[in-house]
Amino acid sequence: MKKAFKLLCLIITSIIIISSFLMVFTLNGFLTKFNFDPFNSEGVIDDIKNYELNMTSVVYVKNSDGNFVEYKRIHGEENRIWVNIDNVPQNLIDAVISIEDERFYSHSGVDWKRTVSAFANLVFHFWDVEQGGSTITQQLIKNITLDNEQNAGRKIREIFRAIAVEKQIDKRTILEAYLNTISLGNGICGVQVAANYYFNKDVSDLSLIECAAIAGITKNPSAYDPVYNPENNKERRNIVLSKMLELGEISKEEYDEAYDVDLNVDPSQRSNYESEINSYFIDALIDDVSNKVAEKYNCSVDEATMKLYNGGYKIYATLDPEIQDAMESIYTDPAYFRQTSKIDGSSIQSAMTILDYEGHIVGIVGGAGEKTTNRGLNRATDSPRQPGSTMKPLGVYAPAIDSGAITATTMIEDKAINGYFGPGKPGPYEWWGGYIGFMSIPKAIEKSANTIPCWILRDSLGIDASYDFCKNKIHLNHLTDNDQNLASLALGGCEYGITTTESAAAYAIFGNQGKYYKPTTFYKIEDRRGNLIAEGTDKGEQVIKPGTATIMNGLLQNVVYGAEGTGGGIAGYNRMRAYAKTGTSNDSNDLWMVAGTPYYVGSVWYGFDHNETIYNPAAAASVWRAVMSKVHSNMKFKQFELSKDVTVMTYCTESGRLAGKDCKNLATAQYLPGLDYAYCDGNHDAFLSAKQKEEKETKEKEEKEKKEQEEKEQRDKEEKEKENSSETSSETSSNTGQENNSP
Repeated sequence: MKKAFKLLCLIITSIIIISSFLMVFTLNGFLTKFNFDPFNSEGVIDDIKNYELNMTSVVYVKNSDGNFVEYKRIHGEENRIWVNIDNVPQNLIDAVISIEDERFYSHSGVDWKRTVSAFANLVFHFWDVEQGGSTITQQLIKNITLDNEQNAGRKIREIFRAIAVEKQIDKRTILEAYLNTISLGNGICGVQVAANYYFNKDVSDLSLIECAAIAGITKNPSAYDPVYNPENNKERRNIVLSKMLELGEISKEEYDEAYDVDLNVDPSQRSNYESEINSYFIDALIDDVSNKVAEKYNCSVDEATMKLYNGGYKIYATLDPEIQDAMESIYTDPAYFRQTSKIDGSSIQSAMTILDYEGHIVGIVGGAGEKTTNRGLNRATDSPRQPGSTMKPLGVYAPAIDSGAITATTMIEDKAINGYFGPGKPGPYEWWGGYIGFMSIPKAIEKSANTIPCWILRDSLGIDASYDFCKNKIHLNHLTDNDQNLASLALGGCEYGITTTESAAAYAIFGNQGKYYKPTTFYKIEDRRGNLIAEGTDKGEQVIKPGTATIMNGLLQNVVYGAEGTGGGIAGYNRMRAYAKTGTSNDSNDLWMVAGTPYYVGSVWYGFDHNETIYNPAAAASVWRAVMSKVHSNMKFKQFELSKDVTVMTYCTESGRLAGKDCKNLATAQYLPGLDYAYCDGNHDAFLSAKQKEEKETKEKEEKEKKEQEEKEQRDKEEKEKENSSETSSETSSNTGQENNSP
């Protein structure tokens, strides 16, 4: 009775499915007639026809002459060597067809019997194990498109595509493509590499048992791996051999010789097929290109990545291999990364991005030490960290100068803000301890003062303007709404932070006259026919005035070359100048050095992946200097290309305002033209804090007393000299009289 019920259910299911698929055939013919291709079958057909040619995408970089040359061929985690079907032994072909698709030569892309059985089991659970319904053609389509959704829609797409493929491509071509694309464990793709990897043989030399072993891997590559799971593989290859015997592909004698026999695995060639470890730049490039291709073709990023690996793309990368080599030479030198964690024993980490002034990333490193995996964690692009004081020029000084809220000479008092840490809790604190009164903007930047940018942000620029600039103009994309506060925007205590790539791109505006360029790893991508898929370089956006960029460039050079500059550690990187800003997060958990040269901007983050104090405060600067010294060692001397859209005027150093008639302490500075600037009225005491006034009064009193003492001493000296002169005169007269009275 139970058997009859199953049969009845199967018949009903078959009628439903066959009726549905008759509609599919009818609809397919209708769509073909009118050249309508809703499932991109033609694209799949084209991919299969050109699959051998398409397997490798090529990365090109510029050489010293500025011409593009081949740099690297990229593929996925799977190693592949294409083999012509004529070189594949018949036993391997028969083994694969027997176990995967025994009616391969008779169906038209879809095995309706298997499809009906699989569907019926899905609905009625006739069998304890899942019944596979996909043909070799369908599996090939899935391998190429990465269309692995577990739903009816995917199955329908697959059926339409399989029928279309078999109308235009012969069975032998389909089989060749399949044998070269199936996953066979350990990062292996295709039967040629499998033969090399497992048996140290060319595929043409495989024995029957070896053919059965490879065919058996396909169902579950890790479970049936002959190296790590030999018993599982033995069980599976015996099933393959039994199926081959059943279908008449091998004789009983051949079956008996191969069945239940131990397999001789030769691992001596295994190391030759380990996946090559790409640089952090190539990892970032693959991510960037995949995202762009996904956007172009409206597909998932995984599908786009497969297109990249197999699409025969030509990728014109922004990489400078010499710069990348210089970075890696420092980042693999343990002398720069000595500290280990007291928490978990892990090594200190770091990341660095170098780009030119049009956003082209020329080098990138996402971790300290030897790189051991592909497309793992890239701290330069994936790990935002609190930027500390490197946020001050971005969140405060640049937009404030650009808007006219302050000038490069504005004087602001270094003092605590009431309620900074909460009601009744003033702050922030200065890293040097205490507050020193009124301070000029150049000195505040040079010394990396904490209160000054907070006062500017609160009273002059405004939180909204700062956040908008950081988020929407210079694209610090990891900022959140929770960062709309003084601590985040003025001092870099952000919820998540920024990456070195974001940081370098933002600081580039101070060396390219105020233009922001989205950082990119490629100039352009072309398909195998040379058609443009996407361009990586944008035209840039003017986010601050050229004059503002020039003013900021000069202010940030003081960080490197000023007497109290916190970035003095990089001053000797080269005889060319640099502008810079250092950064340290709370408890010294993160160290930063972001600096620009006339050629490049480099951003270095240094710290642990978790929060832990760093004991060498100069570590980030040391890495930056070591890398950039190598990068610039043979470069022609160059100066920054600065804007002439500034006005040089004389100002009073006591008030920070343009000099008035009563000002005596004068200097010159750069200002934006066309703005109304205040002149000093001579009331210099207004720019002194109470402490400074007291110090001034004490100093003036001391100077007065000193002057009075000096004047008294001078008078005493003159009186004494006068007395001595009178005595000398009297003595001379007396001597003259005696001479006249001599005989």
